[in-house]
Amino acid sequence: MRGAHRLSPLVLACGLALAGQPAAAQSEFLDQALDLVNASRAEADLPALETGADLVEAARAHAEDMLARDFYAHESPEGDTVQDRYIAAGGDEWELVAENIARCTGCPAPDAARIASLHEGWMNSPGHRENILRQGLARFGFAVVGGGGRDLYAVQTFAGPGQSRGDSGAAAQPEEVAAAALDRLNAARREAGVPALEPSPVLDEAARELAPEDLAGFSLSGIDGLQQALPPEEMGRWASIASLAGSCGGCGAALSRGDAESFVDDWLEQGAYRDRLLDPDLTHFGFVLRGDGAGRKVALALSGSARAE
Repeated sequence: MRGAHRLSPLVLACGLALAGQPAAAQSEFLDQALDLVNASRAEADLPALETGADLVEAARAHAEDMLARDFYAHESPEGDTVQDRYIAAGGDEWELVAENIARCTGCPAPDAARIASLHEGWMNSPGHRENILRQGLARFGFAVVGGGGRDLYAVQTFAGPGQSRGDSGAAAQPEEVAAAALDRLNAARREAGVPALEPSPVLDEAARELAPEDLAGFSLSGIDGLQQALPPEEMGRWASIASLAGSCGGCGAALSRGDAESFVDDWLEQGAYRDRLLDPDLTHFGFVLRGDGAGRKVALALSGSARAE
């Protein structure tokens, strides 16, 4: 198979420098921080988040690391990011991940008032507020360390499936998704002055055979066996069949027309893939979009040139 293309999962980070704060237990701080975040999300008509143990661990590890090594950044001195910390704590590599950090110089040990002040500061900062009120999140982590003569560090972490790409983000049926991909491609072919492609149920089915519904353990490099995916009686019908595959993370839980359109746009923006999709000798198109419900999506397109009958 040819034409693998992957988009990285989304990672969003924002930092805030503070000054001055007091003390209580980590679990109480976590509960309070989550209550404050969910109250702010409720005011924006957004769903509440739940505590995620992996996110709590990622937040704790980063807060303690910043305190121990006296740095203040989303990346560690070795270049590790919030996504790296989340994965190390057992998180899903394909989810949308976001992080807010804050440092308070000369603060006393943290207490409930300090947690409330941290939240207020984040909500008054556009980038941090955007993370707190981001759609496509499901879980939350929090940690605060230091104070009482040392700098105080606080970390919020967020994760979830993210949102579908493109303008048409509503959940759609598989046939609607495939039709959206073909419509997008044919619009580009018309603009390029080459004939539109016909939908091919045979190529659709072959694409479904090659890209499994269960994406656990699946990689784009594992897409193979096009000849086996086609019915034997179809083998002689095609002069050529080309494949393109792509994946993205943090792309939403539901499959949508916008997802399909975005994958086609991705391919059309890359020279070699664009040339392949706009080949005037192509006649038919098949497409499948798979998702794991947690933000990972895989698209596979098959474009064929049918022999003249």
